[in-house]
Amino acid sequence: MKPKIMAFYLPQYHRIPENDEWWGEGFTEWESAKKSKPLFPGHNQPRVPAHNNYYNLLNKETMEWQAKLARRAGIYGFCIYHYWFGEKQLLEKPAENLLKWNDIDINYCFSWANESWIRSWSKFAGNAWISSPKEAKQNTAGILIEQKYGDEDEWKRHFLYLLPFFQDERYIKKGNKPVFVIYIPSAIRNLKKMVDCWNRLAVENGFDGVYFIGTNRGDWKRQKLDAELQYEPNYTMFREKNIHSALGWQFKKLREYCVSKNILFPEIFSYKKALALIAGRKRGKDVFPGCFVDFDSSPRKGNRAIIFMGASPQWFQKYFSELYRVSRERGTEFIFLTAWNEWGEGAYLEPDTEYGVKYLDVIRNITTEKR
Repeated sequence: MKPKIMAFYLPQYHRIPENDEWWGEGFTEWESAKKSKPLFPGHNQPRVPAHNNYYNLLNKETMEWQAKLARRAGIYGFCIYHYWFGEKQLLEKPAENLLKWNDIDINYCFSWANESWIRSWSKFAGNAWISSPKEAKQNTAGILIEQKYGDEDEWKRHFLYLLPFFQDERYIKKGNKPVFVIYIPSAIRNLKKMVDCWNRLAVENGFDGVYFIGTNRGDWKRQKLDAELQYEPNYTMFREKNIHSALGWQFKKLREYCVSKNILFPEIFSYKKALALIAGRKRGKDVFPGCFVDFDSSPRKGNRAIIFMGASPQWFQKYFSELYRVSRERGTEFIFLTAWNEWGEGAYLEPDTEYGVKYLDVIRNITTEKR
């Protein structure tokens, strides 16, 4: 079985009223990417899309272009981040448009990014879209929107919203079960009951249930989920030692200067070391590997960033080829890639001015190679 390559897909490239209020009029992920600056010699920032293609995801032509590019590269589908906060959802329009535009040839599923949106310099844990407190409004510090889960009535409402997507022939399924990823399963107090509820509703609507995948959680069986996803680079970064990058004397001098001045400095990891661990890791059949193209969160986090140094199409080809080969031999159905378009974290397959389509060509060559 050839593994199906899934690329995580960020819908944060169109205006919404909430982002206008929280971060300033017209804010999208592009604003973070455009304002990024190099933090040390050799730091590859800012990242610029090829042909200055700072697109708007509400344009059909954009999604048609993305789907064509992904298909050509051998990517099976997009795993679209889904933001559902109980009584409210955000960034839902691109997926809703994709459902409506059924002539766009791309498979897809959802990953519920179930965490609160916060300001990243605050004491709260969670997600945020920008790093500078100078750009924030003082009266909106801390939690911007809290993640809530509700009871069975809320779970039904959530399922019924998703049902038209599940029924779309392009929606990715395992057997007769629509695939649904949950980013932080342990945050859902009544997860088992919610899983039972959704499975019952799925059967009532002609499915055999929902195929639940939990991210980076080894207790997925106890939580009544169907599989685990090793989301990268987080999975490796938080579980492995000795993957920090050994850089040159300029980097060391800069670090020493920041320490002496009590200035925050980003945490630097080795891309090569991380990918070697990912490619060589043993997994069960119901544990889906992740991999990543690159990672650099400095556009969002500034000096608080996590940066993987040494990423290149050559290193990606070496280790992703091995991961693909092993996954194929083990009968692993999915490999999840970070990411299709996370420009604010330096994790994207879309063409840029540095490498063009080289990462996409790597995937195409690997998936079409005769073995």
